[in-house]
Amino acid sequence: MRSFLTCCICVIALTSSVSAQPQRTDRSRPISEEELLEGNAGSRYQLALEYLRGMQFDRAITVLRELRREYPDQKIFFDKLKESYTSAKRYPEAILLLDEEIARGEENQRLPLESERAQLLYLNGEEPAALDAWYAMVASGTESETAYRIAYSSMVGVRLLVQAIDLLKQGRQAIRNPNLFHAELAYLYSLTGQHEFSIQEYLDLLTLNARQLNYVRGRLGRGMQQEGALEIAVRVTQERVSSQPGLSQLRDLLAWLYEENGDFEQAYREITAMEQDTSGQGIYQFALRAAEGGAYTVAGSAFQAVLETHPEEEIFVQARLGIADMYRLQAERADASPEAYRKSLETYEQFLLDFPGHPKAPAVMAQIAALHQDVFQSRDAARMILQQLAAQYRNSPVGQQAQFDLGRLAIIEGELDQAAAIFMQLSMRTKGGELFARSRFEEASIQFYTGEFAGALSTLDIIRDQTDKETANDAIALRVLLLESPPPDSTNQALLQYAQACLLLRQQKANETVLATQNILAEWGNHPIADEARFLRAEALLMNGQSEEALSAFGEFRLIHPESPLRDRSLFHYAEILETTQGDTAGALQAYTDLLTRYPGSLLVDKVRERIRVLRTTSL
Repeated sequence: MRSFLTCCICVIALTSSVSAQPQRTDRSRPISEEELLEGNAGSRYQLALEYLRGMQFDRAITVLRELRREYPDQKIFFDKLKESYTSAKRYPEAILLLDEEIARGEENQRLPLESERAQLLYLNGEEPAALDAWYAMVASGTESETAYRIAYSSMVGVRLLVQAIDLLKQGRQAIRNPNLFHAELAYLYSLTGQHEFSIQEYLDLLTLNARQLNYVRGRLGRGMQQEGALEIAVRVTQERVSSQPGLSQLRDLLAWLYEENGDFEQAYREITAMEQDTSGQGIYQFALRAAEGGAYTVAGSAFQAVLETHPEEEIFVQARLGIADMYRLQAERADASPEAYRKSLETYEQFLLDFPGHPKAPAVMAQIAALHQDVFQSRDAARMILQQLAAQYRNSPVGQQAQFDLGRLAIIEGELDQAAAIFMQLSMRTKGGELFARSRFEEASIQFYTGEFAGALSTLDIIRDQTDKETANDAIALRVLLLESPPPDSTNQALLQYAQACLLLRQQKANETVLATQNILAEWGNHPIADEARFLRAEALLMNGQSEEALSAFGEFRLIHPESPLRDRSLFHYAEILETTQGDTAGALQAYTDLLTRYPGSLLVDKVRERIRVLRTTSL
């Protein structure tokens, strides 16, 4: 019996001991020092944290100082007390705390602690003493690389960039190794605007280790936005390649810099000079980037080189498709002429004839259908291809996209009920994702066109958090229009007339749209819908080929409606007309630049920057 009672008491005691320990909810990680705290110490520590969160530093310091005295081996109390001193700017006390910790003699912590002490001296206004402490630290560390890197990091933490440069340069001499600290010095030179020294250090690093190429590109990419930095990097790298022509990693970097500078022709020369791309992938990928960057001539040369050197391989097929995509990009971005689009269409069609069973054939068919539908208005041809895709690839993304495009085609042809049924069926099948949101948005658009404004708002609410960026922007614009337009027109007549005009433009009836918007402006010139109607009229003029009238309409829009949220879009279209129709590159560049300056928060900013980059490239 006695033995049984003893066992029970032991079990109860053990259970109580275990329950007193902090309970861990995540057993996949080690127990932290904070979780090991228990009892009175743990409660007092939590109180100190509450004081810190409330920025009551003096109260937190009082509690933490006592905990530090009672538990000198608990690092967490030391760390929080040091943090509290620093937050309260009580630097002398923080320095004394560090002196105590350094005196404890833990060798693996000495250098970091001494570095922190030097930083606190600087924060306390004692810069000479801080510099002496950092230099004493690296000397006491037997002038090791680690000591210098710790000191460098500490100096950068208080923005002593020039002093950190001097320290690392001294470290090279002291350790007698000129190949140390290339990355650190390159970074510091970049921060201080010494771009020539910065690129020299990166090139030295790359000369020593070709595997650092991606690292160097990444670091350079962050610093190239500074004025003149890219031009300096190109010049210095050119000089280094001339002196060390056999190092392919330097040529590779130079080619990348040329691309960053928009000089794709020079980049192509460097890529072909390396003569290492036996697979053709390097030149093929360059051709894609050049086409995306608007350098169509050099992109065509690169694609052609792949075709000539790899006629029996898969990359040959990829290059053929890349050429077709390039023609389409060129048509969209340059002059948008029917001839340019025709060339793209013929290349896609030839691809299908030559490679009918290729996995990318369905995507090519979709591109052909889009050209027929959106460019050439060959609706019958588009419908035939889309129906084939929708039937043959019903449950694949390309088939569902074809069904979506059939719905768009139905809107153009005035079959709104049929279009609504298609989009409803699609949204029920997809039940989420981008195509679901786009289908729902089209449903809302149809409701808008037919005057079902409450239904349109309800449908837009469904996709508020489920759409891609472009559709999201359109959905927000439509929602704002529906919410803000009714007053002072309680019958919604102005909004209904505007919705019908939008449908006319969607159906590519430009003349009728111009007349409809002019009627709206004549009847509802003081209505909140007036800016939307005037913008729609300008779009219709552009669609109708009246580029001069459209240019004037977009140009005066900001003057007539200085508060309209469409001001940035009107300026963008103004710049586009100057670029594509007028051939006025300088004027277009100025207009795009004005847009960035006037409307830095515009949703068009990324697109504008891309257009500026392409224009600068093509004008070289």
